[in-house]
Amino acid sequence: MKKNLSQSLNKIPIIIIAIDINKQITFYNNVAKQKFLFIEEKIDINNVIRSSELNKFIEESFSNKKDSKLEFSPSNFTDLYFIGDLTFFDNDYSELIISLTDQSTLKNYEQMRTDFVANVSHELRTPLSSIVGYIETIKNSVNSSSENKLDNFVGKFLDTMEDQAWRMTRLVEDLLLLSKYESDEIQMNFEQINIINLIEGVLDNLQNKINDKNIEVKINNYLSKDDVLGNKDALIQVFINLTDNAIKYSKENSKIEIELKERLEQNINYCEIHFRDFGEGISEEHLSRLTERFYRVDKNRSRNQGGTGLGLSIVKHITNKHNGKMKIESQIDKGSTFSVALPIIN
Repeated sequence: MKKNLSQSLNKIPIIIIAIDINKQITFYNNVAKQKFLFIEEKIDINNVIRSSELNKFIEESFSNKKDSKLEFSPSNFTDLYFIGDLTFFDNDYSELIISLTDQSTLKNYEQMRTDFVANVSHELRTPLSSIVGYIETIKNSVNSSSENKLDNFVGKFLDTMEDQAWRMTRLVEDLLLLSKYESDEIQMNFEQINIINLIEGVLDNLQNKINDKNIEVKINNYLSKDDVLGNKDALIQVFINLTDNAIKYSKENSKIEIELKERLEQNINYCEIHFRDFGEGISEEHLSRLTERFYRVDKNRSRNQGGTGLGLSIVKHITNKHNGKMKIESQIDKGSTFSVALPIIN
């Protein structure tokens, strides 16, 4: 590496390590030395940073001659969390620059936030169950008494209280579900699943909502194989959320199309499931933020629809757990398409 460039890289406040095609370190800057005390030139990068994920990306970068990006936690420094960029130094692709940004503090804060939300939600579940139960008991008592203005007055208040209690209960349940799938510690059992049967079961469960708006649901299946490897309960949650989302934002007497097709990417065969509605659509500036928890395009409308603002966040995290991908496309006045891609069993 050129001397002037080496001097410049020593002034950069992030970790910079250069390796050759044999994974031997050819350069490291001062920040790398401060973080990894035993780093030296001409030693294998695996002797400094032990990470199967980083090792895999290094091999793929040299093999494909392409830059890449990853996030990982080294097995020999479990309290550290890095965002890494792998970039080739020259056009001969003989030297790879590994630049690492330490995100450990931010990651720890994020974990604390996740744990706090999970713990608070868990504590709220029991009292909410009691409140709902007592409201139902009081409502039954009022309904069984003689009808008068006071009973009707109290009944209206009880209906409102029950609706809000159930809304709070749904929010707590979704928060617990999201915290579950956000956790890196969760181990999901995967099995062979027929994706068509799963979607048809979800549609049966949501049939009343579909009928209420007189929506026609059409399934277009272009798969040669219908089986994917996944967690059944988790994928049911994905398809419930995406179907329910399409129903909410569809107009009455309209239709929803569910399309399944195959796509090959980097030698992996994916099953793409597209949920397409023909509602009002979403403007482009909102699309990148739709999977953020509690993000709403139209707060008033979302509250009227009864959503918790967590459905798409749950879909994103479950899809990630399945090594899948999620995509959102939309056009104003033409509708939206929410897609997930899952690896197919070969």
